[in-house]
Amino acid sequence: MVEEPGIEHFLFVEDIEALVYITLVISAAIFLYGLYRRMVSWFGSFPPPLPSPGRALRNIVVYGLLQRRVVRKPSTGGMHVLVFYGFIILFIGTVLRALEYDVTLRFFGTRFLVGDTYLVFKFFMNIGGLIAIIGLIGLLLRRGGFKSPYLPDRPSDYLLLITLLVILFTGFLLDSIATLSYRMGWIGLYDFIGVALASSLEGLGLDLVGLYRGLWVFHMVLAQLSVALIPYTKLGHIVFGGIFNYAYARERHPAEIPGPEDPEAEAEEKGYIGVLTISDLNWKERMDLDACIECSRCTDVCPATASGKPLSPMHLILALRDLAREGYDGELVPDKIEPDILWSCVTCGACVDACPMLIHHVETIIDIRRGLVSKGEEVPEDALNVSYNLMRYGNPMGYDPMERMKVIEELSRETGVPIAEEGGEYEYLFWVGCQTVYEPANREIAKSLLSLLRKAGVDVAIMPDETCCGEPAKRIGDELMYVEIVRMNIEGFSKYRFKKLLVNCPHGYTVFKHEYRRYGLSLDVVHHTQLLSQLVREGRLRPKRRDRPITFHDPCYLGRWNGVLEEPREVIRSVTRDFREMPRSGRRSFCCGAGGGQMFYEVKRGERISRLRMREARETGAEVIGTACPFCRTMFLAEANDSVEVLDISQLLEAAVDEDGEA
Repeated sequence: MVEEPGIEHFLFVEDIEALVYITLVISAAIFLYGLYRRMVSWFGSFPPPLPSPGRALRNIVVYGLLQRRVVRKPSTGGMHVLVFYGFIILFIGTVLRALEYDVTLRFFGTRFLVGDTYLVFKFFMNIGGLIAIIGLIGLLLRRGGFKSPYLPDRPSDYLLLITLLVILFTGFLLDSIATLSYRMGWIGLYDFIGVALASSLEGLGLDLVGLYRGLWVFHMVLAQLSVALIPYTKLGHIVFGGIFNYAYARERHPAEIPGPEDPEAEAEEKGYIGVLTISDLNWKERMDLDACIECSRCTDVCPATASGKPLSPMHLILALRDLAREGYDGELVPDKIEPDILWSCVTCGACVDACPMLIHHVETIIDIRRGLVSKGEEVPEDALNVSYNLMRYGNPMGYDPMERMKVIEELSRETGVPIAEEGGEYEYLFWVGCQTVYEPANREIAKSLLSLLRKAGVDVAIMPDETCCGEPAKRIGDELMYVEIVRMNIEGFSKYRFKKLLVNCPHGYTVFKHEYRRYGLSLDVVHHTQLLSQLVREGRLRPKRRDRPITFHDPCYLGRWNGVLEEPREVIRSVTRDFREMPRSGRRSFCCGAGGGQMFYEVKRGERISRLRMREARETGAEVIGTACPFCRTMFLAEANDSVEVLDISQLLEAAVDEDGEA
């Protein structure tokens, strides 16, 4: 090793060194102008509001630097990680090299990339370039024959990958000429790629100086141009998603879909509520549009897409982005977006959970639904009937509201669980819910649950004066109806003293837990699978385990939206030795098809989502499909036959506990 080896800056190109600074200024100007335009399109003005520093830093580290969402898909995610970290290493190396030349050497006459430090620096630059090349080649091969059918496949996508490869290959070729010129004798394996290429060049008799100068200009201009065009190309996700969308990520729980602060005032001001034009989108929704990386992960997991319906979350976001960028401000539906695209969404959240850029597709879809409902156009008739039924009968199905009280009285009489009295004090207040009360097959859920709670000595009472929780109105987009229901229910809850609200429906669980807070009511909400799991763990319920094969369907609003995954499985494992998971389970569960209001209306295109899920359940060979949502159970009962039984967790547990609650 020679003494203090280091970089010979601007080797062979000292006379045209100024080109770097000229192109840098031009590149930065083009980049910043593109970024400025996008920021103005989001915020409407400049400078923008500042995000929460701590939260912004955390999100950028977790989702950006650590690629938390990206690596969920090991194959494509792994290739992206190689490219990402490869270019991060090269970027850091380029910055360090510039600092040495333009700061420490120019102003202080000292260098820091020398000796062993330089050797380590050179080794990591080789590693960075190599893993980036491997990742890019992998992504090209994927596009050549292994990509998702929904992934955009345009010449520009291939051109982008090839451009990055050209930048890397020319960079390594320049490095090999430099290695051959002054460091071949001492760099060794620290520059393993440079040495290998230099050995190949050595005997070719080329004009290495002329080759170097030409390659240097080409490489430098191409690299600067690529940076300049980031805000105008697919690479924009690096900034729009990887920095801004992470930094400004929604602070609320993802299951909460916010509405207007004052829907009555908005309706009076605009003549409608929600989104009819691009300009109606809020700033975060507009930022989401620019953050899309076009990776198709959202569409890959969308049950509406899988069942042949017209919705593709990615293509909807891209269509809205294109309209926003071209300045279109006419009505979106039906002029630019087919109504069935919006009404096909079951709001399962699979797209939101899969998106590496933290885009909230469901929020945007429901916002547009609000606009359509308030305008009264392009809404399925059955969806409009939901609003009518809620207004007239207090439930989305249009049943006689007196039937609810009869069922509650019957449940109390058969289980011995009291009906709550005004002023009474209880540990749990049980909200039965519309789908459980009015659907005869689902009344058994409430009956089994209350019988188990009575057996375990739980202090619980049934709420008598229920109406709908408001979730169907919220998801369909009838915000005014939803707000009216919320205010009415808050008044109803005020009559009772209780510590926790117990529900058996994940849809009610979501609105009570996350969305009623906007109206001043914060409840400790417990899903019945959480309580039953706790009672089994504590030994207050002791079921017998049998060998009957059981599979479990995770309700989207329980598992994916709220993270309640283990509790229902704990209950199932307590009643059977033969628990069989479906291929798509947990957070990756496939929807039953009832969410987003589609319990009450249906987009009759393609195959029924419930049929796809039932087919998956049957393939496990299980005799029983366990459910934890009355919506899901209703959908599966419609698809089932004598070969499979559909039972709620509470029914499974009750059947496994004898009369004394003893094993």
